[in-house]
Amino acid sequence: MSVVDDEHDIMSLFSDALSELGDASVYGFIDSTLALKHFKLHQLDYSLIISDYRMPTMDGIELLKKVKAINSSVKTILISAFDIDEKLFEECKCIDKILQKPITIPELINEVEVLLPNRYDCLTH
Repeated sequence: MSVVDDEHDIMSLFSDALSELGDASVYGFIDSTLALKHFKLHQLDYSLIISDYRMPTMDGIELLKKVKAINSSVKTILISAFDIDEKLFEECKCIDKILQKPITIPELINEVEVLLPNRYDCLTH
């Protein structure tokens, strides 16, 4: 899985927390373009991408649209500190879940477990 956020501290915090989930490999990126390049090379290793909405060069929706076009089975979470128009969410069909910042680590882990239930159903908190 991957965490993409142009704020290094948030990317590191989320990546570190998700790395604790069993055997999960978590890649962290502060550049959405690099994240997409990595995904293209290693798409079979991905089950989930978590992306911030507002980022330079390529925003989270554009990134997740490209990810879903390459591999539609990858689950996606868009995180934003800003209100996101529900219409945009419905139109893009590239986002499995939207989370509003601030989000706690337990909330993030819970959402990952909901989207990937078979992978983490043996975990306890």
